[in-house]
Amino acid sequence: MAFTNFETKDIHCKVIYFGPSSSGKSENLRSIFNQTSAEIRSGLLELQQEDGSTRYFDFLPLSIGQLGDFHVKLHLFTLPVSSLYQSTASVILRGVDGFVFVADSRIESLIENTKAMNKCRRLLQDEGYNVAELPRVIQYNKRDLDGILPIDILRQELNSAGYPDFETCATQNVGVMECLESLARQIMDKLEQGHQSITPSGQNYGHSDPLSY
Repeated sequence: MAFTNFETKDIHCKVIYFGPSSSGKSENLRSIFNQTSAEIRSGLLELQQEDGSTRYFDFLPLSIGQLGDFHVKLHLFTLPVSSLYQSTASVILRGVDGFVFVADSRIESLIENTKAMNKCRRLLQDEGYNVAELPRVIQYNKRDLDGILPIDILRQELNSAGYPDFETCATQNVGVMECLESLARQIMDKLEQGHQSITPSGQNYGHSDPLSY
């Protein structure tokens, strides 16, 4: 959950990008990095194998605005899908405030998408989260390719509950920022609800628009 540093007036929130292998999780962070100013981003750390797949994780710190007197920062991580790095995944999953599920829109990836979604829920539940209460966004990536599934089928399989969702092409910077902004607003709204309990007067401060890039 969000960590508040009262000395520096910072609120740190963690966002995890889930999804099957090669769905575009790392490409999302690269796209965000390329589309935000140096004042908003702090730098992108990537640890990859030679074939370009993520070996451990990607990490991108991002400033999204003010909540009262507090500066809100998002820490974006991708999660490795390999069971070889389960201990790394457990560390990354500590203190999650929201997540993006990145689905591969191609027909041949449907089974892997559903497996990854089930694994996402299981990992979060195993770490003690009430998954139903976590802010989330579903992303249908690779919409620029041939042989992709219609959106209504993807929604039926991956988003029957009707959470916010977006069509994206991360390699072309399409829909990625809109996806993150939707999640940032959910997180900011949730923080605002709890902010009254950490301010001396209980005053409702309101918040600035996230990701004013």
